[in-house]
Amino acid sequence: MKNQKENLNKFISNSIYNHNKKYALIIGETPSNGARSPKLWNRVYKKLKYQTRMYPADVKKEKLEYLINYLRSDDLFIGSAVTAPYKELIVKYLDFVSVEAKLIGSINTIKKINKKFYGFNTDYNGILKSLNFYKNKKKILILGCGGAGKAVILASIKKFRNSFFYFFNRDKKKLSKFINKLKIKRFEILDNKSILTLNNIDLVINSSSIGFNSWIYRKNFFFNLRYFLPVSNLRGIKGVRTLNKKIFLKKNKILINKSTLQFRTFLKNNPNSDYLDIIYNPLNTKLLKLAKIYGHKILNGIQMNFEQAVEAFCIVNNKKFDKIKKYMKKNG
Repeated sequence: MKNQKENLNKFISNSIYNHNKKYALIIGETPSNGARSPKLWNRVYKKLKYQTRMYPADVKKEKLEYLINYLRSDDLFIGSAVTAPYKELIVKYLDFVSVEAKLIGSINTIKKINKKFYGFNTDYNGILKSLNFYKNKKKILILGCGGAGKAVILASIKKFRNSFFYFFNRDKKKLSKFINKLKIKRFEILDNKSILTLNNIDLVINSSSIGFNSWIYRKNFFFNLRYFLPVSNLRGIKGVRTLNKKIFLKKNKILINKSTLQFRTFLKNNPNSDYLDIIYNPLNTKLLKLAKIYGHKILNGIQMNFEQAVEAFCIVNNKKFDKIKKYMKKNG
């Protein structure tokens, strides 16, 4: 068993496997840094008196395929949750994908049956249940079109069938391709300027990294996600001043913003909008904090995360939803 432990740990950045019983993983870039699934799953395992455990697996992109191949051959591995940034990438390594997951183009749950991997997307149902908090939302803005973002879009158009949707994503081409598959009747895809002119938005749903950082670096182009403004191509520039007060380029990779001017303008133009951020770590994202300051109703992603975790556990472990939900709610 020592060799098995060593073999598994070759593919992950953190050491996790320490017993010879069945196990599940949550696979991502850094799930060891705050992912809730191991806590929720392991408390249910203990309640059921199972010796099975879930572990976080921090995996680098170049080792993902090798890890999947190893897990396919490991008889003790039963399945996995999948988190950012691999929800879309990992699909190509699976043998079967559920109908909803195929439409969304991403999965967050893997069930192993006879060395075959089956992929599911439980984010979709988790988001649907979170949206039950809202009624009569006529104009909805959705930010992001990544692995979770696509589930947000699909769940939202099902919940609010007669609403008008505005969509924004850094990669407009990717967003347009996905939206065109869904045959939505009333919508508009926004760019960096048009999003600032919106008014009377009823609900803003965020599934992008806007909740984590003010600035994101992509291919020598700096994007101010929180305020929806492209800054400029700053390659080779060590420092720069803009109308947004001071912006510093540190080590040519990290851009630090000192201003909240543009997003505050958006908040003022939409005084009655509610904010749902599906991010749960941290619970109060920068987006939600700023929205709360301006008196908006806010909701974080903790309920969505809980609901999808229950469903994922049931899929992997062949359990009934209501019973497991009761155990997780009591213990989580």
